[in-house]
Amino acid sequence: MLMTESALHDAARRTQRSSPPNLFVMVAKQDLLSECLAEVLSKHFPETEITVYRSAGEITRKEWETVRLLLLYDLAETDIHEIVEDACKEAPEVSIAIVLDGGNVHDEYLKHLVATGAIDGILPLSLRLDVFLAAIDLLAKGGEHFPAALLQRLHDVGPPLVGTARTGSLIESVGQVTVHDHRISVLTTREVQILNLICQGTQNKTIADLLHLSENTVKAHIRSIYKKMKVKNRTEAASRFFSDERADPVGKDYN
Repeated sequence: MLMTESALHDAARRTQRSSPPNLFVMVAKQDLLSECLAEVLSKHFPETEITVYRSAGEITRKEWETVRLLLLYDLAETDIHEIVEDACKEAPEVSIAIVLDGGNVHDEYLKHLVATGAIDGILPLSLRLDVFLAAIDLLAKGGEHFPAALLQRLHDVGPPLVGTARTGSLIESVGQVTVHDHRISVLTTREVQILNLICQGTQNKTIADLLHLSENTVKAHIRSIYKKMKVKNRTEAASRFFSDERADPVGKDYN
């Protein structure tokens, strides 16, 4: 049966209403800057709903099902901790980023968040707008954004970063290998997590399950690790990156 143009438009509108919109949620103190940022995001991502809340408790169960990106701005460390915990329980796949203006979040806590994989990105307000928006787009698609200069600053705070995974709780350690400071800046936080696991002989499928990724994504990360470190296999990567060389666990390659 042929449909008229009007009927086609009506069907399209019904389909659009039945499909949940993409959602970016910003948890922030209500001020002019957060309102302006929400307006900029709305204009740059017209197909995405932008919502600003004062706390994660205002996010409904239905919204948690559709949120793609959770932005945290101008919040105290205790608030960030609680929000990340809520996100882990309600939407473990959501990307989480901190919008940073040098306010309440100290370097020690930022380093903790990066090292444990609790967040997927840091967005300094000093970034150019086009770079900032490109980073938002990358995070919404499941990528990461950690400015190199900021990572270098965090490397000078406390012990070396050790890869961990964000799962049902805020922090779950998945590796106990110490990383050389001068090598950590080569890789993203996610790549450090994966490198720790592959050097323990962990298969790609298990890595994918632990980090809530697809196997193809894990393989893509491993290829990126090899390219950045200029190595051909796990053994070479481990010998160059870790202080503790363990021949047996890294001898197998599951690519």
